[in-house]
Amino acid sequence: MRIQVRSVLDIAKILTGRKIFVDLPEQSTLRELLRQMTDIYGREFYDAVCDESGYRANKVAILVNGANIAAVGGVDINLKDGDDVLILPMISGG
Repeated sequence: MRIQVRSVLDIAKILTGRKIFVDLPEQSTLRELLRQMTDIYGREFYDAVCDESGYRANKVAILVNGANIAAVGGVDINLKDGDDVLILPMISGG
């Protein structure tokens, strides 16, 4: 199955673009997508997005088809062909 992954700012720089496509086996979870992306994009991606629990909830928001994963099952949700994953870095300042 093919998943669209979109991002902005520093994460888009790591992915070398604001939109990429990742091919995964059927029945893959978001956790497996993040693992595959770590394999492809390396430690820089992992440090920006991931941690032992799956993702850095205090540093990024991840939406699948517009729904924040924190509200719909976290990184263990199943993905399906054509899903849109948006990874947004938290922005703060004052």
